[in-house]
Amino acid sequence: MIIIHQMAKVGSTAIYNALNRAGIETLQTHNLGEQHLIHNIRSFLNPMYPVERLRNELGLFNEQIIASKQIELSRLPGNPRQKIITLSRDPVIRWFSALVQNFSFLKPNVDIFFEEQNGKPPVNDLESFDCIFNAMLKMITQSDGMLGSDEFKQHFLHTKHLESENSNNILRQIGAELMVPFTWFQSNILDLIGIDIYAQPITDGLLITGNKCFDLLYIKFENLRRERIRTEQVISEFAGKEIKLISENVSHGKEGFDALQELEDKYFPLFMDCPNIRNSIYCRHFNYPEPS
Repeated sequence: MIIIHQMAKVGSTAIYNALNRAGIETLQTHNLGEQHLIHNIRSFLNPMYPVERLRNELGLFNEQIIASKQIELSRLPGNPRQKIITLSRDPVIRWFSALVQNFSFLKPNVDIFFEEQNGKPPVNDLESFDCIFNAMLKMITQSDGMLGSDEFKQHFLHTKHLESENSNNILRQIGAELMVPFTWFQSNILDLIGIDIYAQPITDGLLITGNKCFDLLYIKFENLRRERIRTEQVISEFAGKEIKLISENVSHGKEGFDALQELEDKYFPLFMDCPNIRNSIYCRHFNYPEPS
């Protein structure tokens, strides 16, 4: 069995499908362990959590339960080491992809945000999301801490960024997904399996490492297309079977894709030029933004 354990929207579906085609039992998870399982249940039961979204995520939750059990079994003496694959992706591009994925759930609140800030409803999705991205950029720029730091977490969660508390809550809802990469490898790799990926140099977007209980393969998302053959070779070596990757884009054509793609083109350089993002440990270690 191989567990693909990664934050959402980093291209893991292509690897998951490739491993399944090779006949390898594979689980796909975003977070693992008892603490995260309890947190997910609480989120699911929150009155604001849409039933439709819950139905969409129950499959992943089932795999999270099984994989969490498998992780614990791997810690027991005499049991085989568990193989885990994880990935990173440019944090801003990943954020936009996640917003497309959850567009139908987020759009009503983003429209409310625009109306509260401007005293009128938005003309279209482009206008409403542009407004909240601009507010997010100001909030990040005004922080005294880099993303992933305790200083930034306090600024993000506890500062009154706008006069309306409802608007503040919507801003945090949209921004929460952007914050994920900057702490994910600490809480979901280091704390979970005891491997500090930040303590090991990564020069070509690939890394195989491990400890007495786990083998870990790290893949930079951008390698799936740019270095596909080399990446296939490394995954095949790690899995012990020949693996063939097929590129998959599950966002293209979804509701909100065109508007958010246009805004990504506008805001990507603005966010990535912000020192509080560019100088974070995540961006420096995984080399984001990539050299042009």
